[in-house]
Amino acid sequence: MNEIFGVPAHPLFVHIPVVLIPLSLLCTVLMAFVPKLRKSLLIPTAALGAAGAVGAFFASEAGEWLQERVPESQLIRDHAQFGEMTRNTAILFAGALLVWAVRQLITEHQRFSNVPFSRLLAPSWVAVAALSGALLFGSMSTYFAVRAGHTGGKAAWKDRLSPPRPGSEH
Repeated sequence: MNEIFGVPAHPLFVHIPVVLIPLSLLCTVLMAFVPKLRKSLLIPTAALGAAGAVGAFFASEAGEWLQERVPESQLIRDHAQFGEMTRNTAILFAGALLVWAVRQLITEHQRFSNVPFSRLLAPSWVAVAALSGALLFGSMSTYFAVRAGHTGGKAAWKDRLSPPRPGSEH
């Protein structure tokens, strides 16, 4: 899906990871440091992280299509590189969140103890590794999303804005 109603899909798709990745990172930080919030935020946060990764994937795919149709520049190359890093780290973030969420559910609720691989996820080091990975990859993905957005905005709007008209209020 490269166009939506005749408009390039990329600028529309990028809003998914730009909103959901930092939001899921914020929820992850809250769960890590305020354990009483963990029960209510665990599944929604994992879902937000997964949706952010899917959004980053679609934004990246639509961006590659769009990149072939705009003049090449260093800003476009930088934007594409930051976008790919956003996609890659968002997938790792979602994976770490999923492992942490499944591990939390397995260890906190007896009814999930028969989940495949539950014994592999049971050790406490798995929780530490998954949460650490989620915090690391969520932070990286947020950083790359900001950089991708900045370079993309510059590439789209550079040399397109003129000085304010005389007498305008803004």
